[in-house]
Amino acid sequence: MNTIICLVVFIHLFINQVQTEQCELTLNDDVQLTTSIFLQSRRFCGSYNFLTKNTHQIFISGRLVDYRSHCKRSIPNANIEIIHVQSSFRSICHELNHPNSRGYFNLSTSVTIPLTEQLFLRVTSPGYETIIKEINLPLSQKRPQTILLNWQIVLRPTKEQIKPQQQRQRMNSMIDSLMSQMTLDEKIGQLNLVTLGFDVTGPILSQNVEENIRRGLIGGVFNTYTPKAVGPLQDLAMNSTRLKIPLIFGYDVIHGHKTIFPISLGLSTTWDMALIEQSARIAAQEATADGLNWVFSPMVDIARDPRWGRISEGAGEDPWLGSQIAAAMVRGYQGHDLARSNTVIACIKHFALYGGAEAGRDYNTVDMSRITMYQSFLPPYLAAVNAGAGNVMTSFNEIDSIPASANRWLLQNLLREQWNFNGFVVTDYTAINEMIHHGIGDLQEVSARALNAGVDMDMVGEGFLTTLKKSLDEGKINEQTINQACRRILEAKYKLGLFDDPYRYIDESRTQTDIFTYENRLAAKDFARRSFVLLKTDGRTLPLARSNLNLALVGPFANDHRNLIGSWSAAGDWRQAISVLDGIHKLLGNQIQILHAKGSNIIEDAPLIELLNAHGGDIILDGRSAQEMIDEAVEISKKSDVIVAVVGESQGMTGEAASRADIGMPECQKRLLKALFDTGKPVVIVLMNGRPMTLTWENEYAAAILETWFAGTEAGNAIAEVLFGFYNPAGKLTTTFPRHVGQIPLYYNHKNTGRPFNSTQLTEKYKSRYIDLPNDPLYPFGYGLSYTSFSFGSIRVDKNELRGDSDRLTVRINVHNVGAYGGEEVIQLYISDPEASVTRAVRELKQFKKIFLRSQQQEEISFIITTNDLKFFNTNLDYVWEQGDFIIHIGPDSVNTQSTLLPAPRPLLANVGLVTSSSSPISQHKTKASISRSPSSSSSSSTNSSNSSSSGSSRSRSRSPISRRSRSPTPDKPPTPSSSTPPVTINNSNVSSSLLQQQAAAAAALFSSSSLSSLLPMYSMGLFPIPPPPPPPPILPAVNFSPEQIARVCETLEENGDIDRLGRFLWSLQVAPGSANLLVQHESILRARALVAFHLGNYRELYHLLENHKYTRDSHAKLQAMWMEAHYQEAEKLRGRPLGPVDKYRVRKKYPLPRTIWDGEQKTHCFKERTRSLLREWYLQDPYPNPAKKRELAQATGLTPTQVGNWFKNRRQRDRAAQAKNRQQYGIGAGSYSPPSSPDSSTT
Repeated sequence: MNTIICLVVFIHLFINQVQTEQCELTLNDDVQLTTSIFLQSRRFCGSYNFLTKNTHQIFISGRLVDYRSHCKRSIPNANIEIIHVQSSFRSICHELNHPNSRGYFNLSTSVTIPLTEQLFLRVTSPGYETIIKEINLPLSQKRPQTILLNWQIVLRPTKEQIKPQQQRQRMNSMIDSLMSQMTLDEKIGQLNLVTLGFDVTGPILSQNVEENIRRGLIGGVFNTYTPKAVGPLQDLAMNSTRLKIPLIFGYDVIHGHKTIFPISLGLSTTWDMALIEQSARIAAQEATADGLNWVFSPMVDIARDPRWGRISEGAGEDPWLGSQIAAAMVRGYQGHDLARSNTVIACIKHFALYGGAEAGRDYNTVDMSRITMYQSFLPPYLAAVNAGAGNVMTSFNEIDSIPASANRWLLQNLLREQWNFNGFVVTDYTAINEMIHHGIGDLQEVSARALNAGVDMDMVGEGFLTTLKKSLDEGKINEQTINQACRRILEAKYKLGLFDDPYRYIDESRTQTDIFTYENRLAAKDFARRSFVLLKTDGRTLPLARSNLNLALVGPFANDHRNLIGSWSAAGDWRQAISVLDGIHKLLGNQIQILHAKGSNIIEDAPLIELLNAHGGDIILDGRSAQEMIDEAVEISKKSDVIVAVVGESQGMTGEAASRADIGMPECQKRLLKALFDTGKPVVIVLMNGRPMTLTWENEYAAAILETWFAGTEAGNAIAEVLFGFYNPAGKLTTTFPRHVGQIPLYYNHKNTGRPFNSTQLTEKYKSRYIDLPNDPLYPFGYGLSYTSFSFGSIRVDKNELRGDSDRLTVRINVHNVGAYGGEEVIQLYISDPEASVTRAVRELKQFKKIFLRSQQQEEISFIITTNDLKFFNTNLDYVWEQGDFIIHIGPDSVNTQSTLLPAPRPLLANVGLVTSSSSPISQHKTKASISRSPSSSSSSSTNSSNSSSSGSSRSRSRSPISRRSRSPTPDKPPTPSSSTPPVTINNSNVSSSLLQQQAAAAAALFSSSSLSSLLPMYSMGLFPIPPPPPPPPILPAVNFSPEQIARVCETLEENGDIDRLGRFLWSLQVAPGSANLLVQHESILRARALVAFHLGNYRELYHLLENHKYTRDSHAKLQAMWMEAHYQEAEKLRGRPLGPVDKYRVRKKYPLPRTIWDGEQKTHCFKERTRSLLREWYLQDPYPNPAKKRELAQATGLTPTQVGNWFKNRRQRDRAAQAKNRQQYGIGAGSYSPPSSPDSSTT
């Protein structure tokens, strides 16, 4: 029984004492009480010995009554105690177990405690929460005082002490009693959800809201928040209605309430379920403090078309990853107990298939097969239901030619019968009324069909309110259906505790303590920087220098606040968001010089501006002409060392009703970028957008591209920390970025075709391909670079078969951070089924692990494979696994993976050996060698399925810089197709020396028909030829090469001086500049790469090879001589004459030698590059190294232990000074990048 206890307490105190600070305390358990007591602060006056114990005589009388029984019955077995925790004193006042006591009690007791301590009154009763109230004693040195305390306490049932069936029985009993008193109008009224307040999120508004509340014709209100706005409406329901049924209050809390986090698509790119759950937990805390108890989130629709504006609200294109995120969001919103005042009901939307709208046009028709629904679109909804979501929202679209809100198969057969959903179903905004336009009936007809299909609450349309009684009279519906819908709404309110305390979410004090707090903003910054995806880097520009830097910050979003919080940030205040300019100033102050210019407007399309501004777009055109703004940006860019261009979409260009046919950069911003590229300075593009965009042209010319989405309240601070290396970006895409809008829909887990296209079949026409564009995307699913580099070892399995449902198989792979920075990596496991009873996707994500590795740290990653990972839906829609062979792919994204063949799960033991998948028809280009990932540009190396009709292109992560073309970029030029040649399969198997001569001969005669000049575009841009020359024949296909053997081939060609064939040979092995395959890091091969780069004039590649690899002294001398000779030749071309000694001296001064590390001796001039990076990484782990660690670092860096100790000492002093300065200026400390904790560790 839910109870409110009224106590009238008379306390007589025979004491002489000073006044203590009064603090009223309400807690639920003793542990919390003890913690709070020790945190109490007290003020005292006078000169007294406060530790002296005194004896206090206390007299208490009072009464406990049952509120719902109108003070006529007592609470059985209720105990009232005075407690003093510090001295372990407990005085049992009275046990109210007499049937005729009617709740009255009396107590007198003596308490001996120090003057400074406090007393508490505790009320306990079996099956109810413990209530503890502080006894505030106004102490005086004079006579005793009489204190009158009027306390109203709500005792709620303790869920832990009541079995689930008892809770259900108690709820059913209460709701049965209430519904027996309700009229038909009041029952229908509970099915009516109205909008009132701050936001307009649909075509119509509700009318006569307050009057209908008084009449009991409204069950819930949305778009209203804050206790001041919600409180009066709840007052109407509780004081002006017959049965006093409380209202439920909902709102669109999508990615934060007041503290805005990155948009949902951005949060998904963290691949961090604990972080996503925490974001929902914080959002629920803020929402409940603002009067809300129901949020219209999460949106779990799978979206494969980036033209659809609401792709920004979801988790991308993959059903498995989307399911993990959906469950995490529900857990974050609802917690473990909805009765707690900081939890909300989560709403699964939009059920179902809303993301499959044809042509990406919002509200459009969806037409797909049942097997596609089950396999690719429904899993996230099911995961959210299994996580305990209390509400489902129907979608606008039709399914099997029946609108979702009237689809009985969807809402009854699937949702309630197959999935056992027991919450309530609400429509989307006026979805019932909109079924009239679908052509299935008038308002009365569609309302009846919606109720019969399983809809419980009508949002805004009031079709239920105005037509259900008439439909009941005409026999179109029955009263039992109305009762079922009404019961589900009342059950939701009961679970929220609204019948116990209708005002539990209306607390003005919580708006000051729980909303937009400093801790929440710190969390928002952490979420933002973890969501950023580094799409491209030349390995040199980022991270930016933190001092002695002239930075040009340009773009319409460089100092913008309005668009940072993105779409569906309804309660967020954009004026509190931190811009990029503010964030950099706050982080570095005057350490760098920042030159700022707007450069362009966001858009200049007048009709589009009018449309967006009519709905809160806030797009304001600059008073200057477009050319004047560009000229200003170019002028400051010429004075800078590097340009950061902050460009993208406005928040109104994404979200609901914001579909775009062209998802490229707006033309005015493209003209700005072209002018910036023409300056010759490195340009870093910072993207702000809510969808994948076509960035083929931008990717070609930018030095780096950082995808930041709409990052929320702390966007500017987070972007600044990532740009300047305080945080190493580790986000991974959850949607595919196409090269061109003509490729859409484009997603990684597509099906095969009967005529699959392979990237080497360039002259084949009758294949599933585009003749003017590659099939592969610009950036594939799972893709994301880092400031460091990771290499992947070969896949290992503990056995060669699975024996059924109970069996498990362990897959292991070593991951090594080979770069100079600590960083995070997401190891992704995909599975392919090359032969099944139904066609399967080319690969499907099944597991992943996110790890942090220090520089040079290596870790073994293991995955447990069971038959659950191999299951799929067959033609009967049964979720099954079948016998056969499966292929496991592991890598840093969906394309750049290693693979191995996994023999099928078998009901009986079978001896099937494990083999590599090079013979598999699904994945032709497999390797058992390591796959290295490091920051790179856009070089492509297709390792995807050879059957893939639109396979993604692998993004190389080598640190090789990319030279921009000498010509001026032209944004109007259509994207140029690119392709890649598959690598030769390389094994570590030994080959007899007798074969080496054959291999060398084959390599020497390999490309005699092609000229090396045809490779010039590839090497100068770090890309493969466009179009490439005819693919080379394989080099002795029956023989696999080891790195040593490849090195001997390179040495043979180098000795013969055949640079042309050497370049073709390296290209065939995918070790050309910018390649991701770092298997062949043999010194001879590196020297051969340098030789080819030298002859092609690719000096940036030559510089990269010198700076980032170790050589023997002889090779080092050859490469440095090659470096200087390259610049001598360039200088001779410019002067038109041979160089003299003075000229060569000037060239050496202008182009200093790279600081190279060679084996044997470690020179001090290396300190500024690799040594500093190594020391910095160790410093981040332990700023106070012990002597043993100093000796270890000294040996690794070539310094003395004293030098290492001095470096650490100076670094600590600089950090303390910087933190003190930041605290003085901004109130917070800013230090170096600190690595995140392991995903397996608990989250604070």
